[in-house]
Amino acid sequence: FGPAATASNDMRVSVGPVLRRLDATAGIAAVFVAIATTPFSLGRAAWAETDLERRDALAAQIEKRGGLDTERRGQFNEKALFQEDFYYKYGLRPRPEEVQNKFNAEMPYSPVARRYNGYSKYGSRIRNGITTYASLRKDIDEANWQGVKEALQKGSKGQGDAVKPVPPSELRSFARALGLVSNSLLQSENDSSTTAANLLARHLVNEAYFAMDDIEAAAAASDKAAAVAAWQAGAEYINAFIGLVNRNITPKVGDQFEFIVLG
Repeated sequence: FGPAATASNDMRVSVGPVLRRLDATAGIAAVFVAIATTPFSLGRAAWAETDLERRDALAAQIEKRGGLDTERRGQFNEKALFQEDFYYKYGLRPRPEEVQNKFNAEMPYSPVARRYNGYSKYGSRIRNGITTYASLRKDIDEANWQGVKEALQKGSKGQGDAVKPVPPSELRSFARALGLVSNSLLQSENDSSTTAANLLARHLVNEAYFAMDDIEAAAAASDKAAAVAAWQAGAEYINAFIGLVNRNITPKVGDQFEFIVLG
């Protein structure tokens, strides 16, 4: 995702598995040394001929985007809703506009029947979630913090008969549905690994989910400006996801998802 880069389905650098082989306390420099022998083609790194050049190219791309996000995502991306995403594999966090404007690769093949079945299973939850997320802005504008809190309830597990489980809210369930539908729309059962498009889709979902966390934190602090900013960020990531998966939603699959109107 360099200034003139496009993504392809054969990108092969693998930060996540490398991180798993390193001690959790190892520094970022150690990560770069470890991946120096890993072949990849990503953005401007395509020109790199030696392992050292490949390492430096990827390091520059990661640093350009603020480095590895271990505080929010954890050492191995274990805090994300979907662990195996674009960040987990490549260490990069493409912004919504980058995915929308620079991911010009051919979309991965998925049979119509597979796409139709996934769309039929999750489409209604996703459409309802899009509407609910859009309406969340009204609660924020009106400082209805209790309503915001209820809309972003993550849910909890039960503890025997003493504590009953609490299901996640519609919006939290919506985020999970986004990640699950991409497995049908952007992935074939014949693929030997997760496609680049699917990794990107999961990354966008994870960022939208983190934005929900930020909205919830802002609501707890009655910070309207922060809540609006977080809502806007989440909407942009959701819209980027919609733009990505809509490319594989043909008339035989169903109606394409509508975008959230940004305020």
